[in-house]
Amino acid sequence: MTRRLLSLLAAVALLPLAFGCQDSQNEPNPDCKTYATIRDLTGLDGCGFVLELADGKRLEPHGELWQKYAKHDGERVTISYVSEPAAGICMVGEGVKLTCIQLQVGWCGTPAANQGR
Repeated sequence: MTRRLLSLLAAVALLPLAFGCQDSQNEPNPDCKTYATIRDLTGLDGCGFVLELADGKRLEPHGELWQKYAKHDGERVTISYVSEPAAGICMVGEGVKLTCIQLQVGWCGTPAANQGR
């Protein structure tokens, strides 16, 4: 009976390896290293969605990547960017052009914890 129990435990322990994540499209882009949260500031005059970094600094992104990204208030993303001031009305942060943006993901491509907060 002990042999059967050990075999069962070994099989259960190896099961996650057999059905683990194999989808390479969920692998994070190594260039996106800056953590940020999308904030909806449409209530402020001339503002829209901005990015808020972990230290509270806000960025006003622009460019094609930002325009195409489906934004959701409170969504956590990783980004990379270059400083690129642009004329605007909002003026809550530095103007930047995104070079990379992706949803923060956890194990197997699931959204990272604390999404939407």
